[in-house]
Amino acid sequence: MASPPSQALALDRDLAHTEFDGSFSVEWLHQLRFTREAMADDNSVLEQLLPDSDDQLRILAVVDSGLAENRPELPDSITSWCKRHDDRVTLAAKPLIITGGEQAKNGWDSYETTAQAIASAGICRRSLVLIFGGGAVLDAAGFAAATAHRGVKVIRFPSTTLAQGDAGIGVKNAINAFGMKNFLGSFSPPLAVINDTQLLTSLDDTHWRGGLSEAIKVAALKNPELLQLIEDEADVLRQRDDKSLDAMERVMVESARLHMDHIVAGGDAFETQHARPLDLGHWAAHRLEARSDWTLSHGDAVAIGLGIDLTYATMIGRLEAQAADRVLKCLIKVGFSLQSPWLDDPDELMQGIEEFREHLGGQLTIPLISSLGTPDQVHEIDSAVMKAAIEAIRQGKTPSAG
Repeated sequence: MASPPSQALALDRDLAHTEFDGSFSVEWLHQLRFTREAMADDNSVLEQLLPDSDDQLRILAVVDSGLAENRPELPDSITSWCKRHDDRVTLAAKPLIITGGEQAKNGWDSYETTAQAIASAGICRRSLVLIFGGGAVLDAAGFAAATAHRGVKVIRFPSTTLAQGDAGIGVKNAINAFGMKNFLGSFSPPLAVINDTQLLTSLDDTHWRGGLSEAIKVAALKNPELLQLIEDEADVLRQRDDKSLDAMERVMVESARLHMDHIVAGGDAFETQHARPLDLGHWAAHRLEARSDWTLSHGDAVAIGLGIDLTYATMIGRLEAQAADRVLKCLIKVGFSLQSPWLDDPDELMQGIEEFREHLGGQLTIPLISSLGTPDQVHEIDSAVMKAAIEAIRQGKTPSAG
């Protein structure tokens, strides 16, 4: 039998100098929904997001232990939801509860527990993992799902303001390792993200305000109107009264929209370039978290990191002090403290700058702003000035007072 023409041509080549190149792209629909009481009888958001299948979808639900403690009815609600939709889904195992908080990302325990549950429940690439929790649980359980069978579909249910406005919207999963934040992980977009804002009402004050530092960050970078909204609603947000959830929803919707817009329209969803344009304040935040042995929350660390970076920007003449003051005062007004015992050693803290560069490789790129809503960046850091900025924040000085 004669060989197909393409094979014959290949055999005729000088194999020592043969090259084949090709390109392909994968289209992805990044789906985000805001709702309340996603598991309620009359809520169809999750059902509408289920992938089409001729067979029942096998579902594994993973729940943050902190969320399960504050919402003890949630595992039963998930089970009931699956029973009501048994024409389309089957719950492959009872909901899995894993450790919540940053501990979920420290080491392999949560990853392995989730991966083992995926294997034991017979979850395949045509199945679905539902992850309910804060950013750390989304990261650890999402990393397990992303690597099981080289990728199992995930729908995220972020349960903190930090996750609903930022972390849960992204396309990354990771755990901490070797003393570094997010050292091991993968890029793996979720099938969908459902922000059930009713889950926010049981948060403690630290996790309630946590997402506001990321919202203020993205407002400083991209949308001063969001900063104005947070300033206007600051008292309501801190009081935790009947109006607080409505106010937080308005902030989270805009913060999520801005973060999502960067992912889908920013041209670098998988961070192949040298810059991380939305990570203003994050080189210091990640180092502060590690220095505190992960006792300092990410939201609180980002607030301090913003204070350091914006103060530095004013000291090198790239940002007016009045703009930096406005951001720092907004952070304080919604409940953040910019002072921390982990600012006591500027030299040690500044190791985070090199870690920040190494995370992407290549040229150092630190995001700043030149005015509210106008991103900026620098590729070199004046160490003496940065130490002065750290000291100013440690002492509680505003940029204009410096």
